[in-house]
This record gives sequence, C-alpha cells and structure tokens, in this order.
Amino acid sequence: MREEPVIYINGKPFVLREIERPYKNMLEYSGIDRERVERMEARLKEDILREAERYDGAIMVIHETDDGQIFDAWEHVNSDSLQTPLEVFKCLEDDGFPIKYARVPITDGKAPKSSDFDTLAANIASASKDTAFIFNCQMGRGRTTTGAVIACLVKLRISYGRPIKVLLDEVKHEQPDGSSSSGEESESNATRLTSSTVEVRTRNEQGYAFGIDDILLLWKITRLFDNGVECREALDAIIDRCSALQNIRQAVLQYRKVFNQQHVEPRVRRVALNRGAEYLERYFRLIAFSAYLGSEAFDGFCGQGECMMTFKSWLHQRPEVQAMKWSIRLRPGRFFNVPEELRAPHESQHGDAVMEAIVKARNGSVLGKGSILKMYFFPGQITSSRIQIHGAPHVFKVNGYPVYSMATPTIIGAKEMLAYLGAKSNARVAGQKVVITDLREEAVVYIHGTPFVLRELNKPVDTLKHVGITGPVVENMEARLKEDILSEVRQSGGRMLLHREEYCPSSNQSSVVGYWENIFPDDVKTPAEVYAALKDEGYNIAYRRIPLTREREALPSDVDEIQNCRDESSACYLYVSHTGFGGVAYTMAIICCRLDAEVNFGTSSVTQTMVNGDPYSTPEESLPSWTSEEEARRMGDYRDILSLTRVLMHGPKSKADVDIIIER
Repeated sequence: MREEPVIYINGKPFVLREIERPYKNMLEYSGIDRERVERMEARLKEDILREAERYDGAIMVIHETDDGQIFDAWEHVNSDSLQTPLEVFKCLEDDGFPIKYARVPITDGKAPKSSDFDTLAANIASASKDTAFIFNCQMGRGRTTTGAVIACLVKLRISYGRPIKVLLDEVKHEQPDGSSSSGEESESNATRLTSSTVEVRTRNEQGYAFGIDDILLLWKITRLFDNGVECREALDAIIDRCSALQNIRQAVLQYRKVFNQQHVEPRVRRVALNRGAEYLERYFRLIAFSAYLGSEAFDGFCGQGECMMTFKSWLHQRPEVQAMKWSIRLRPGRFFNVPEELRAPHESQHGDAVMEAIVKARNGSVLGKGSILKMYFFPGQITSSRIQIHGAPHVFKVNGYPVYSMATPTIIGAKEMLAYLGAKSNARVAGQKVVITDLREEAVVYIHGTPFVLRELNKPVDTLKHVGITGPVVENMEARLKEDILSEVRQSGGRMLLHREEYCPSSNQSSVVGYWENIFPDDVKTPAEVYAALKDEGYNIAYRRIPLTREREALPSDVDEIQNCRDESSACYLYVSHTGFGGVAYTMAIICCRLDAEVNFGTSSVTQTMVNGDPYSTPEESLPSWTSEEEARRMGDYRDILSLTRVLMHGPKSKADVDIIIER
C-alpha cells in the first residue's frame, strides 16, 4: 500500500530520502497509480546500476541504528542483487509460493480514495475462501490497519450477507496491551502521541466525556443510510479487533484532545488538527464503505445477486456524502472545537434524568442515540401572512402569478390552504390542480397532525443540514424515522417522549422541554403520506420533494427540477419550506420566470408590464444618469452582476425581469 518507490538491495528494502531530512518521506505522490509507481521503481533500479558503475560496483546507502542514529555504508550491487518489489514477489511466485501480488498506492496519513476501496474489495472478493491477506505499508501501521479493516468488512459481507453484522461472540472491544491508537506512520519525536499522554475519551473539568458520537458529522452520515447503524456497529467492532498497532476511531479523539489543549504550542496544535481531520475523513469513508457493502450494490461482486456497482459510482450518486467529506477538508476545526454546551457545567436542560436517559438510549436507524423529535412550531416564530390560514404560517403570494409559499403547516393547515386555492374536488366540480413542492432538506414527520423535526439533544434548535441531499433520500429517511417511532412506541407501551420549545417570560428565554404523548400507529405519517392521503380525499394535487439547503445556493440540477415542475394543467404552484423565508423566494422567482417566458416567448410579460407603468418598476429613461453607490447596491448593480449582464445576449433586460419578480 506504499506510494513511495522502494528498491531491494541484497535482499534488504531501501527507500528514497533527502539528505537533510533522512527520517521523512520525500514527497507525496497523491493520486499515483500502480503502473507509475512501478515504473519509478524500475527507473530507480537503472539509476543505481549506472551510479554503481562509477564506484566499482558499489553504491552508498544510509542505515539507521535502533536509537535513531544514521550512518553510511557501501553496498556492492549487480543486476541480480537489485530487485523492485514487483520482481521480488514474481520470484517468490516462480519458486512455487501460491501468492498474488497487488500494489494499491495510498498517501501516508490519508484516507484511501474510492477507487482504492474498489481495487481492494475486488481483490478480496475474487480470492478463494481460505486465502490469507497480508497488507504492507511503511511501518505496517496506518495504511496497513486500514487495509485490514477493509478486508475484514468485505469478508464479513461475503460470509454472512447483508446487512453486515458481527456475531456477538466474536466481538472483542478491549484494546490489546501496549497498543497505540494515534500517530502517523512517519512521526517525529516532537509530535508523537502515545496512549500514556492522551486519553481515548476526553473529559472537561465538569466530567463530561466527549465521545466520537459527539461529532455531528458522524451522527448524520450514520443515519443517512438505511442500514447505517448496523453497518457502523460492525465497523467499530472490526476496528477494535484490528487495533493492535492503531485504533482508527480513537485516533480521531486523541488528535482532537491535543488540538484543544491551549498550552500546547501552535505548531503542534496545527499538526494535530490536520492529522485529526485526515483520520476523521478515513473513519467517515469507512462508514460510507460499510453502508455500501451492506447495500445491494455489492451483491454481484460476491455472487449474491446481479447488481455490480462500484463504491466510486455509488458515492457519485450520493452528493450529500461528497458534501460532508468536503466539509471536513474545508473547515476541520469546527469538528474538533469544544462545543459551547460543554464549556459550562453539564446540567440537564431537557427535563429529568429519566427523559435524558431515554434519549441517549435510542438506537433507531434515524432516531438514534442523542436525537429528539421537536415540535416544529416554536415561540417567537414569525407567522405574519398576507393570507391568513389557520395552521399554515407565513403564507404569501406573488402578485400577478399563481405562485404561493408557506412554512411547514399542520395537516389541518395544509387542507385549509388547499381549500383556499380551490384544489378540493366535489361531485360537481373538479378542483384546480396545485403543484406542491416541498423544499425542506431535513427529516419531518407528522404526529397527531402536527409536524415534528429531527434534532440533536445538545443542539435542539439547530437545523440538521444535508448539503446536496436528494428528494428520494430525504423521503427514505422519513420513512425510516417513522419506523423508529413506531418501534419505540411499541417498546414503551403506546407512548413516546417528544420535545417542544416553551417561552419563559421571567427569563425572557425559550427552553426545550420533554413531554410524553400517547401514540397509535395511524397517528404517525411522513409528509409524502400526508399529501398522498390528501390526494385520496379529493384534493387535486401533485407533490414533489426538492430539498434545498438553507443559506446555500441551489445546485443547477435543483434549478432544473424546480422549473420542470411547470405543468400546463396546473392552476397554482405552492412551495413549502422550513420557515417560509430564504430559499423559497428563490424557487418562486424561478417558476415565475418560467411562467413569464411561456406566456410571451421573446417579449417578457414583466418587461411589458414595466413599460405599461407597473408600480414595482421604474422606466430606465426616468432614472437619473448617475446614482449613488448605495442606490446602485439597492438596485442590485454589483460588479459581478453587471459583468454577467454584459456577457448574456439579453443581460440587462433579463436582470430587469428578474428584479421585478423579486420585488413582487
């Protein structure tokens, strides 16, 4: 698994080093493939033979003593005493050893690429059942341990099918004596971390243990997949069994510990942050790979089905996973900083100890450990509307267009809103068709007709973002969330712990409190089920889910989906969002532009309205020849916007059209 060139001289392996840095790898060859590494090694062999010709068949090499001292020595070489790793194992194979040699170059300290996972998985899956697998890297530690974990996961999948699970009698949680769970394969003494200096689970002064599940990113990806919880449990058990030299999961916490020690010099903290982020990404990728193995995508590779999708292709179909990975690389510090709620004395703010224990004991696929269901409606929520609909907060209409928006409604509120739009059919008249587009990216479930959202116990008011997530994935999460709720209700005798926000006038603050609710199976519905039931009740609607991340620009594919919701048979377009603000206005503008273009292709109706004296518009000829900087900004005349209008064929006209729609 080494990406560095290696050469065998008289049976001993040697590597390239710079004379000033004999203990360090020379360079990172990130992305290099097997063929290029082996060509480099072949050229290195030729270089050595040429140099040996000048020194009477000898070449100077450097050795290292047990105490870290280096000394030079001459090695006599010839074409037979020099071998590349490929030649070494080819000779062993020719000697009759039943081996298969593979080279999968991985950068020291980095997570394997998705294509590396595929290469390793293919080699393991194609081997016979009794084949032994040997992994090798520089020190036999980081990359070797990762390879061993991958091999165990694949073997487990092949042997027991999906979802991957570790048998209880095989699980071994304890870490072998003398093991170390941190560090890179090539550490300096200044930054080496040992088990004696760093605890696996760090504690603040009040005694709260920060564990791996306190990293929200891992919480999110585990619940993103159908079998995420089971697959991660299997992964953790395998990581513990492969931890003789390093525990990949615990290394994340150890580097985080160093990063949060303020007395440590900045250079060491910076190194700890970078390495911790690399290990977090490695663990993150292993979780995703475990979920991949636990899906039908891998069936064809192990003779258990027809589907044969590579891990790389599987990931590309899940942009939300890719977005999470990039969040580690772009802002690693936010995953390792001590959360504000842990800086203060740790006291329960969510009710009594029994309620908190119930939340921490949850083990559902989506409603897992530390997660709560919080009622969507909260104190201080803006409910002002131009159109007053009970149970549907923040309802607005675009002037001149059949386009409406509302924040998350109750089921009764949704019915009243659809009745207001004339979507209810009866025996005499068919209702007007309404296209409903749900823009929420977080999982929502209805209990007793009221919407509840998934939250984390320690951050109950923070939205759980899944950048790039698709509609089918969100709906799948909501379906699994419903199953988790029903399972918990059955276990607790027909009731469930829910949460809501309450306002305290004396302190002028809101707090999240838990309460018990009696629930029957029919009381729990996903949004898709709610709108399907409304359609069955006679409401003429078409429901779509196009998740948009709050305070993020929409992806081009999202824009296409939004404008493709145009339906010639529809009378109205209704957009549902978390609060009724932000991205919903963006989507409303898109559909208005589409409607406007279809009404009068080539001559925009809003432009025509502007010429006819619409109160929202100002004819260009009436504008002064100069405007202040503040006025220019108010009109959207930013430098980049003006540059865009210049390169578009009808740029200024298009901007004028959009500005009018935005004002409406």
